[in-house]
Amino acid sequence: MNAHYSTSSFGRDCKIQKALKKIFGFDSFRTLLQESAVKEVVKGENDVFICMPTGAGKSLCYQLPAVLAIGITIVISPLIALIQDQVDHLLVLKIKVCSLNSKLTIQERKKILIDLQSEKPQIKLLYITPEMAASVSFQPTLNSLLNRNLLSYLIIDEAHCVSQWGHDFRPDYLRLGSLRSHIPQTPCIALTATATKQVQDDIIDSLKLKQPVAMFKTSCFRSNLFYDVQFKELLTDPYGNLNDFCLKALGEKNSTGGYTGCGIVYCRTRDACEEVAFQLSFRGLKAKAYHAGLKTADRTTIQNEWMEEVVPVIVATISFGMGVDKANVRFVAHWNIAKSMAGYYQESGRAGRDGKNSSCRLYYSRNDRDQISFFIKRDMAKRQGKRGSLKTYDKASMVGFEVMVNFCEQLECRHAAIARYFGDEKPLCNKSCDCCLNPGGVNKQLDLLQSLTDRGKTCIRAAEVSQGPFGNDPELYDGGRKGYGFARYDEDCDGDDEEASEHRKKEWNQFYQQQMKLRKGTELEKKEFIPPEPFCPLKDASSQKIPKLTVKAREHCLKILEEALSSNLQKDGAASRWRRSTKPPKLALCTQYWDQGLVSPQQQMRNHLPWKKTSSLHPSCIRLNPSGLVLDIEGFVDSFRLLLNC
Repeated sequence: MNAHYSTSSFGRDCKIQKALKKIFGFDSFRTLLQESAVKEVVKGENDVFICMPTGAGKSLCYQLPAVLAIGITIVISPLIALIQDQVDHLLVLKIKVCSLNSKLTIQERKKILIDLQSEKPQIKLLYITPEMAASVSFQPTLNSLLNRNLLSYLIIDEAHCVSQWGHDFRPDYLRLGSLRSHIPQTPCIALTATATKQVQDDIIDSLKLKQPVAMFKTSCFRSNLFYDVQFKELLTDPYGNLNDFCLKALGEKNSTGGYTGCGIVYCRTRDACEEVAFQLSFRGLKAKAYHAGLKTADRTTIQNEWMEEVVPVIVATISFGMGVDKANVRFVAHWNIAKSMAGYYQESGRAGRDGKNSSCRLYYSRNDRDQISFFIKRDMAKRQGKRGSLKTYDKASMVGFEVMVNFCEQLECRHAAIARYFGDEKPLCNKSCDCCLNPGGVNKQLDLLQSLTDRGKTCIRAAEVSQGPFGNDPELYDGGRKGYGFARYDEDCDGDDEEASEHRKKEWNQFYQQQMKLRKGTELEKKEFIPPEPFCPLKDASSQKIPKLTVKAREHCLKILEEALSSNLQKDGAASRWRRSTKPPKLALCTQYWDQGLVSPQQQMRNHLPWKKTSSLHPSCIRLNPSGLVLDIEGFVDSFRLLLNC
């Protein structure tokens, strides 16, 4: 017996409608396509590919079948933040759901695993990251569910992450193809909001979906969204323009003094988020910044305030919004150009989920364009340096960005440009973008932008540019607040904030090393190694393990040290094992005697030496490796000075 729901077609339809109303609270499906997709998944006979725009109800296509299924549905999602949003939403609906991730306590993890191992698990949906799915620790749980025929579905959310042609490729997603091969009898459902034909084919191939794959894809056109582009170089007060746009989109305040809707402003860097939020608040519109640099508790508080419309505007990096189920977002503004059409479409699509008219505005600057182009080309150069050549999909990021630039700089229907990118037919815009509403005005703006760019001027007033405490322009060097020069980015955030932080540290260290090499210039020519004399007293005298340490220098240091030791010994009139030596003690011999404590307490007291072994007396004292080489030159000097002062 399969783990998914099995009964007659009529019985299935009744069960589906009942669950839709009783559990999810909907009287009917949003679209006919959504209903067809749910019924196909419930049947459990084929693998399914679902591509629906943001807000079209993708999640319901697997969540409803998972509730009806006998066993457990595993959902793989790229971000812990996204997973948590989904889990919280389902818990409100009283659906048994949980997540296995690295942030759980031992007790929380143990409780989940005990339920999964039980004869009749209570959990209906288990959310995990692709890293967890591939981990060795998770395999026993997976095998246990398989052996007991309790794995209902394998869900791959944000499936475009598996494609190297996509805008959000994640290498860990490539391992899911092997996972799919391991469980061929379990239906696999891949979902995404954005997929070109190329990405779609790549998803089916990489995830090893079984043919025939049931395909459900809607048009990307959303008639309730109005798209327009503003050129920062032509605005005398860009922040004022953004403030006016937000107020117009939010509409009139209600009787309680608040707005009936809310909005999102996306920024490329954390510092830009802080600056935009400050500028809007300064102008009287309450706004708060949201990014990975904030503490988790602060981010949660800010998101809740926005969800409850205490704060009408949230200014965030692109990590915000995935999985957030909020229908009355009246506008989405991009303060910087997006890196790809797919990313822009997904982010702007978070507006107007309730079907009401909403606005999507992009603030375009050729300065932003040049900066992002530089970073993309730099990443391409790094990949080329590692591999020796660039593969075709390595260039996809640059191609995708050029499409976005053309979207901003060409006089063409915005909806038509989006549809062409995703391979859809040209939609009937009906003046739902600035190019169709006022083509003459947009064309004039483009001509003015070109003329200003040619002259190297903009209309932005210098007084409007916020400066740092030392008069630094925040747009210079990407507006880096710490150190004024190195901006931090949240482009791929943030499955794990610590991992992102380590990545930034690694990049900084590499940059620092490169700069130090440049400052040093060309390295001095290495001197040829002069071999030791036949009767050299040094141990392993020919060793070159320590750069720039010559045989002559080692002999000189040994001689000085022997003389100092001999001088000390001659001051001690008492007989000792050291005095019976016919030759001045060698360095290795002396350190051995000291380590063994062979010098008497009386000798130590007369020489004003503390009665301790050398190894514990001074951490940086003479240290030898097996070859007898001094490992720490500073320690050698300190030890030498200690001996001279005894």
